Amino acid sequence: STWLPGLLSTTNPNDVNDAAMQAGIARARYMLQNAADLAVVQEGLNLKVTVTNNCGHKLPTGYPEGRRVWINVKFFDDTNSLILESGAYDPNTGVLSHDSQAKIYHIEPGIDPCLASVLGMESGPSLHFVLNNKIYLDNRIPPRGFTNAAYAAFGGAPVDYNYPDGQYWDDTYYNIPAGANSTEVTLYYQSTSKEFIEFLRDENTTTNDGNDIYNLWNNNGKCPPELMQSVETSLQIPGNFDGQNGVDFIDFAIFAPYWGNNCAIECGPANLDGIGGIDAADLAILVETWLWGR
Repeated sequence: STWLPGLLSTTNPNDVNDAAMQAGIARARYMLQNAADLAVVQEGLNLKVTVTNNCGHKLPTGYPEGRRVWINVKFFDDTNSLILESGAYDPNTGVLSHDSQAKIYHIEPGIDPCLASVLGMESGPSLHFVLNNKIYLDNRIPPRGFTNAAYAAFGGAPVDYNYPDGQYWDDTYYNIPAGANSTEVTLYYQSTSKEFIEFLRDENTTTNDGNDIYNLWNNNGKCPPELMQSVETSLQIPGNFDGQNGVDFIDFAIFAPYWGNNCAIECGPANLDGIGGIDAADLAILVETWLWGR
């Protein structure tokens, strides 16, 4: 954690060595910045984001008290105005967006229906760590040397997510919105989530400790996300051969003379799918971006 050591220096100034706390924060930040690699590649109308785990354990690891790693993707137009964002985080509220394209690496333990019926509680994901007896989701990225059988043997296999044996990375695809010509992709880590802190506050009905820890979180930055990696890249509109005004009749006029050509002869820029000659697959890509614009 890069957040808690600084908090301890504030709440217990006579009990901790502030210089040591700051040194610990610096080491934790260095580890986080080297824990993963981030690669961004455009594939047609999609943006492929690859997160590679450099750790000797799952990414993220540790007790699941709100620990999470997520991908934040921002798309900008040619005036550098933001037109779409996935995995947005609001520092004022501590809310992480769970939009349809959001990729959040985390584990969701919970209570199964059988135990829930005995306890008189709802089954499903839960932050009741003592009561939890089931994993509902675990999409955390495995380390090098991962095999499903080895991890299943100790109950650590992925749940509701698939990683083939030997895979220590994960690919996520994002739809590039109309008008986008650049993107900024950032990998974030957070050690304590809003959901976990609010759970502690609401579940503690015997003392004021739940409110106290919530106030510490709320009044001290809400455990700001830590930047792990970030990549900026420009985007190209497939079929925008002249580089102007999006895909239009001019681009179709450039494409048309190559129709039916075998790429062993001449394909020019028209081989949009990169496979074989200029055929219906290439035309489909051109049509999909027709008048797409910047």
